[in-house]
Amino acid sequence: MQVVYLGPEGFWRDGQFMPYPVEGPQDGDLMCRATAAEVLPTLVNLLKQHAG
Repeated sequence: MQVVYLGPEGFWRDGQFMPYPVEGPQDGDLMCRATAAEVLPTLVNLLKQHAG
């Protein structure tokens, strides 16, 4: 099974970005290090194009 990780791998706290690594990604998994708000509109467009 292929997993898609969507998240910046961290969070903002008191104006500082606190990174955290994704645990256990496997070869072939997709990593998208951005927020959902940044990526979802593009992902929706790509899926629509793929669906025809």
